[in-house]
Amino acid sequence: MVRLCGATLGFLAFGVTILLGLGVGNPADVTLLRALWAMLIFCVIGLCVGWVAYRVLDEHSLRRHAEMFVDEEGEERAPGAESSDTE
Repeated sequence: MVRLCGATLGFLAFGVTILLGLGVGNPADVTLLRALWAMLIFCVIGLCVGWVAYRVLDEHSLRRHAEMFVDEEGEERAPGAESSDTE
């Protein structure tokens, strides 16, 4: 998901920059250089946004998992924790 966000935002910035540069009549080399820089910058921004979204979804799924699987005593069990009934 992280790389997908980075690639998506990078290609979006590249396409928009190409279209706007050619639309106003800039030379092709200037437009291409600006589009490559925009793609690089927005790819890094997309990677950061994707990482934050991944962390939010991961923490939400861990919290929901802990809410759904509760011990008999009403205590929340950590994911992957074993029962301690060996007395």
